[in-house]
Amino acid sequence: MALYVYYRVPEADAAAALAAFRVARGASDEPRLMRRPDSAQGLQTWMEVYDSAAGEAEARIAAAMAAWVSGERHLEHFVPLA
Repeated sequence: MALYVYYRVPEADAAAALAAFRVARGASDEPRLMRRPDSAQGLQTWMEVYDSAAGEAEARIAAAMAAWVSGERHLEHFVPLA
């Protein structure tokens, strides 16, 4: 099962938010971090992609990102079909 977490980050805070994410993720290569190529109303949409059990990593990153997230973090689980 994969976990997708998306949220918005103010463009003005993007560099600081990315630094906080990298520190929270540590040496691991998961989760992957992506963002939409466009922004709306000064906000970028970011997505964390966890291909394995997120558990502690998601909670740690959520805490580190709390200061930078505008609105809510949305979590969605998907299971493979093929």
